[in-house]
Amino acid sequence: MPMRNSLAVNKVLHATALLLLSLALAVGARAQEFPLVQGQHVDAQLVPEQLAAVPGETLWVALRLVHADRWHTYWLNPGEAGLPTRIEWQLPQGVSAGSIGWPTPERFDLPGNVTDFGYTGEIFLLVPLSIDAGVNATELTLGAEASWLECDDVCIPGRATLSLSLPVQPTGAAPPNAEFAYGFATTRATLPRQDMALNASFFFRDGQMNLLVQGVDHLFEGARSVSFIPDENGLIDYTAPQQVSVQLASLQLTQAQYPRLKAVPQRIGGLLLVNGADGQQTSYQVVAQPDPLAESAIASELGARQDSPAGSPLPLPLVFGFALLGGLILNLMPCVFPVLSLKVLSLAQGAHGPLRAQRLHGLAYTGGVMLSFLLLASVLLALQAGGAAIGWGFQLQQPWFVAALVFLFFVMGLSMSGVVEFGTSLMGVGGELQDREGYSGSFFTGVLASVVASPCTAPFMGAALGFAFTQSMLVALTVFLALGLGMALPFLMFSFVPALARLLPKPGAWMLTFRQVLAFPLYATAVWLLWVLGQQGGVNAMALVVGGCVLLAFACWLWQRRHVSAWRRLGYALSLGSVALTASLLFSPLLRSATSTAVAVDGSEAFEPYTAARLAALRAEGKPVFVNMTAAWCITCLVNERVALSSEAVGEAMAERGITYLKGDWTNNDPAITEVLRRYETSGVPLYLLFPADPNAPAEVLPQILTEGLILDALGRI
Repeated sequence: MPMRNSLAVNKVLHATALLLLSLALAVGARAQEFPLVQGQHVDAQLVPEQLAAVPGETLWVALRLVHADRWHTYWLNPGEAGLPTRIEWQLPQGVSAGSIGWPTPERFDLPGNVTDFGYTGEIFLLVPLSIDAGVNATELTLGAEASWLECDDVCIPGRATLSLSLPVQPTGAAPPNAEFAYGFATTRATLPRQDMALNASFFFRDGQMNLLVQGVDHLFEGARSVSFIPDENGLIDYTAPQQVSVQLASLQLTQAQYPRLKAVPQRIGGLLLVNGADGQQTSYQVVAQPDPLAESAIASELGARQDSPAGSPLPLPLVFGFALLGGLILNLMPCVFPVLSLKVLSLAQGAHGPLRAQRLHGLAYTGGVMLSFLLLASVLLALQAGGAAIGWGFQLQQPWFVAALVFLFFVMGLSMSGVVEFGTSLMGVGGELQDREGYSGSFFTGVLASVVASPCTAPFMGAALGFAFTQSMLVALTVFLALGLGMALPFLMFSFVPALARLLPKPGAWMLTFRQVLAFPLYATAVWLLWVLGQQGGVNAMALVVGGCVLLAFACWLWQRRHVSAWRRLGYALSLGSVALTASLLFSPLLRSATSTAVAVDGSEAFEPYTAARLAALRAEGKPVFVNMTAAWCITCLVNERVALSSEAVGEAMAERGITYLKGDWTNNDPAITEVLRRYETSGVPLYLLFPADPNAPAEVLPQILTEGLILDALGRI
């Protein structure tokens, strides 16, 4: 028992000694002064965050500057005039200083279109001092020579010789400097965040700097504004407006380059300033590398011009021919088949009817297709003109739109199965072709076919659309009209050429069975769209839409029993209420895009998510790279991955040649991928790029329809 009492007494004495030592250090530190050097317009002071130095730890020290009214000093990048603040340290042995932690600066727009970046009021420039574990001194004296440029209407060089003495505390946590704790805390709140994984790349083209940033979280969602400040002067024209397009964690920023920029830099660093929905500003540290895809695209374009006899762009008639042929081939795409199958019944029913009625139906269907392509193109071009980084199939990147298509195909399938009848003219099937009211059915079938065809890209179509997006509004719309005409051409020919129409079988009992069979491709399409929705919004979004399908099935069942007198009023009310409730689900927050990640639709884990930084690193190492730009809603992409890219032979060929497989997912809108598509003059996915080992060689652009043999031949050329 006495021994236990002795141990307890020793612990108490030890704790008391440490407490007295800490109090002594604090009292001693308070007794000492942190000299404030007064200048003409800026006062300087060297202040520590702790009141003692601990060997083996980091001591944060701040150069505190207090500005007179209307005077300012400068940031790391002062802008078009000025000099950044400098600190030259005189430190004892065993102490080393890190670089300055610059708070987020203010922007000064001065007369003469001069833009500077700097600070006013009171600021703390934080510097970490590393104290070696072997330091055995009892006191450290820290010296610093600070210099700056203080400006108002005129600029005056400022300088101060500063010193600071701190006791050395052997162990434990050093007491805080309560007098300046608030200054350190508020300064740290304005330091750029460096804890975010941001992949950034840049390129210069046509006098513009293009900055692409990809994060991992919904970094820009709900942001009021986003701007960029480079950490070096002479890169951009500060007075030019910044064109910014953001989507969740992706950003594309364009600004006019500095008029006297002589060479493309090796890197661009700086701050992204994000003003959130709550009005608070957060800055993020960004370091961007040159985008190798931009360099490759420029090299490919130059090579194509040199190979061209005329050295000029494709002639307009050839582009229109490509669009017409692309639209024609679009009818063979799997994504269009479920809707086109609806027209088979109407063709079979009207094949032996009046020629005039057949032609009117053909014109109505063609009008629906062409008008839909025209409206879709107008919206797309208008959004692009407003700075949005979108492309062909952009509407399928919205989960609510995909959910609406699921509902539509599900209800159409129920109608084709005979569960419910909405009227034959609505679907364009099952009615008399001679009936004028059936023309609206043909028109809306053309509209529906165009909507479902939008995520598909056929051969020749990509080149035509890529050209269209670089031309005037009138030329672009004409290309889209040619694309729509090509898609409607087969049905139009059947309608206007009696010999072709007579090849179709006569109407009969087989049509009822055929109609019911055609319901299953519609159900399959609804399931596929539900899977796409899962890639965008997750399983909760899928469950929500499945619940909506149940409501629609209930509404259809009630609608079918509307002629029963006992159910009439209640049936109408419940049916309309179920439809309204289903429609309201489209506004649910669950139908919002999640952060886009590469989708392993081929069942393989052999690929990496595409980033410009990863591609640049691989190319710098002299490694060949295969880039696949895809989307979950692109059936052409999925077919290529199932048929060609996921084959064992292709995987072995890539492994043997050391080819890295990068996949970019465009299921949700990603401005960085949109910019890559634009550079290679295509407006949508798929896009396949094969980079050789030579870092300076351009990429080979593979066809949009792949086979295993085509891929193996291309890999064999690496």
